Amino acid sequence: MAVACCRTTVPDAGSQQPRAKMFAMPPPASLRSSFAWTLTGNVVYAAGQWALLSLIAKLGSAEMLGEYALAVAITSPVAMLSHLNLRAVIATDIGGKHPFGDYVVVRLGATLLGLAGIALLAFVTAPTAQMILIILAVGAAQSAENVSDTFYGALQRQDRMDKIARSMMGRAILSAAALGIVLWFTRNIAYATFALAVARIVPLIVYDVRTGESLHRTSVTEQWTILRTALPLGAALMLITLNTNLPRYAIERSLGTSELGGFAAAASFLTTGNTVVNALGQSATPRLARFYAAGDRAGFRHLALRLAAIAAGLGAAGAAFALAAGVPLLRIVYRADFTRYAGLLTLIMIAAIPIYVAGMLGYLITSVRAFQAQLPLFCLVAATCFAASWMLVPRWGLIGGPAALGLAACVQAAGELAILSRAFRRPETAS
Repeated sequence: MAVACCRTTVPDAGSQQPRAKMFAMPPPASLRSSFAWTLTGNVVYAAGQWALLSLIAKLGSAEMLGEYALAVAITSPVAMLSHLNLRAVIATDIGGKHPFGDYVVVRLGATLLGLAGIALLAFVTAPTAQMILIILAVGAAQSAENVSDTFYGALQRQDRMDKIARSMMGRAILSAAALGIVLWFTRNIAYATFALAVARIVPLIVYDVRTGESLHRTSVTEQWTILRTALPLGAALMLITLNTNLPRYAIERSLGTSELGGFAAAASFLTTGNTVVNALGQSATPRLARFYAAGDRAGFRHLALRLAAIAAGLGAAGAAFALAAGVPLLRIVYRADFTRYAGLLTLIMIAAIPIYVAGMLGYLITSVRAFQAQLPLFCLVAATCFAASWMLVPRWGLIGGPAALGLAACVQAAGELAILSRAFRRPETAS
């Protein structure tokens, strides 16, 4: 379905046109079309992420895989704080309250600060010079993705999920090829991660910046307003990512880098359902935001229930598949010695049921722009996962990881339901 691309129209200096009317929304693409493109992009991107882990395991070692997983665990919370979930803020800014150029300025400033924080963490926490280089390279790769995601927000607001999908597919293929080729020739994970960073930067420069949006900027005051709006979302994303990685910190501390590599290999299969959850959530967010803005409670509820049911079904199907085919799956994707983690894989996929539901509910609360309420919730979720990880992993070993993740996801889902309930009790959303 063809969708007309729209631009931000900037009034002349003498115009008194309200800024809220500056952005002309295009006719929305069908949810099926948006989902098809988003799912395709996310599937290829997820396959690329899997390929990175598989290549490190096959061309390197479990220890290299553990080093890469530890670098991701260290850099991700900082990268997500600087991410600010700005894409969601842009995509739900239906009235075009802020020019896109202001969003870009906020993104670049936050990204530079995030890179500085990652560099500080690398020098403080890394035990070796090579680990410092790996952390810096992974941080640069994640920062490039953050900048690309800003342009994705503009495209998502235009319902141009096809262009987002093409960018994600190209970036995934280029990233896997760059890391694989360099690792093949050098057998050095630090060099390979620097190649990965370059592969993330190239699509940003060549493709992503060409969104069709004006880069008109207004003032520092307006940019500060955007930052204040998005900062709770960035903090929430940081806590979500920290929550995901807390078991990894505990595993590395208690069991070592090689066992962390095994956990990372098994946990990577969470990406399968997350791919569908993210595709559905991203495709449905603008539509849910329009339902909420129009006070269409029935339309919002109907779509929300469908999305939550799909998320729960994905988790159940994943758990059943892991139980039936975990051993050959790990052998094919990684190596034969990873098959000893088949039982762990099954437990992780059981924990995926509440994880996927909580992830989908996150898109719902973002679509109603309940930004401020997310921060205290994810503080509670992170505290739950922290306590569970550091209590269960030393006692139960790797099994403590999925137990901590599942418990934290149940707390998250309960809190998100409470936020949604409160949002729909507001008088302006009454139907």
